[in-house]
Amino acid sequence: MRMRRKGQALLVFLLASVMLLVSLPVYADEIESLESKTSDLQNQLNDINQDLVRISDEIASTESAIEDANNEMFRIQDSLAISRENEIRQYEDMKTRIKYMYENGNNNLLELLFSAENMSDFLNRAEFIQNISSYDREKLENLQSIQKGIEQQEADLTAKQNSLADLQTQLKSQQDALNQKAAETSTDLAVFNQKLQMLRAERARVAEEAARRAAEAKKAAEAQKPVPVTPSENGTQTEDSTAPDDDSSQTGDESDSDSFLQDSLDTAYTPSDSGGALTPSKGVVYFNGHRETYYSQKVLPGGGLNIPGRHVAPDGTIRDADGFICVASSDLPWGSIVETSLGTGKVYDCGCASGTIDVYTDW
Repeated sequence: MRMRRKGQALLVFLLASVMLLVSLPVYADEIESLESKTSDLQNQLNDINQDLVRISDEIASTESAIEDANNEMFRIQDSLAISRENEIRQYEDMKTRIKYMYENGNNNLLELLFSAENMSDFLNRAEFIQNISSYDREKLENLQSIQKGIEQQEADLTAKQNSLADLQTQLKSQQDALNQKAAETSTDLAVFNQKLQMLRAERARVAEEAARRAAEAKKAAEAQKPVPVTPSENGTQTEDSTAPDDDSSQTGDESDSDSFLQDSLDTAYTPSDSGGALTPSKGVVYFNGHRETYYSQKVLPGGGLNIPGRHVAPDGTIRDADGFICVASSDLPWGSIVETSLGTGKVYDCGCASGTIDVYTDW
């Protein structure tokens, strides 16, 4: 009998230990996966931010070049305007001299030549007349050359301005795309960080709950002290007279042990119609003598859960191959059948509060 009582206590302790050993690796795998994803997203975000800094510098440099080009264009346009004014003025002066010569004929020039006192004076005066004509022609050609050069500079600078404007448009488009990508990556990173924090908190809670149950089981086992023995009259040791020692008492002890195992492994609730049903917007109901909530595989993927034939039912619940809704319970052993507000479920997970059934959904 003492051995059977110790066996009961040891079984309780082992069940609590199994809960701890089975639940924690599941959370560890999911946490490791989420940590890897958050690390990748953080690296992507860092790269995007570096690209944004580089493009911002290029935009600033391009804007500075555009400003310099605009200032240079103002200077060239002023020079071109002055050159055109000089050309017009030179042309008007030349027309005035030609008009004067036309109106007065060549008499004055001939008089200027023939009034020379000697051959040297004649040649000087002839050269003077020729220089006047050459000066007008050279001055006009020079002004025209300067004007063409300024016009070419203006055309080149206009092309440069257009190129810089196109570059600025491209850079701003890239900047907008990177800003959008950075915002999306930041949102994804925040979601994964939130999931990671929830999983870490849940793992800590499950570990604490499992440790508490293991401690209680161990304490209960230690409380099962052996029945004291006393010497009999013939010198042999016997169990306490209050302990039955016939076959019927042993049968009763075995029955108690069997009842304990039955209660531990096959516990199920009795169906009830009260409390309403869970919905995505109604996350807590009281049904069948328990508090009922749901947890979503979109937040807790549950990759380590051993659910044969796992699939999403039309009502959004996660079910196994037999059509049982997958639920979590810290009060019932794994594999227990329980009625929920959404139908019959089977326990595949633990970690929820005592008295609570957690329904696994895809909501």
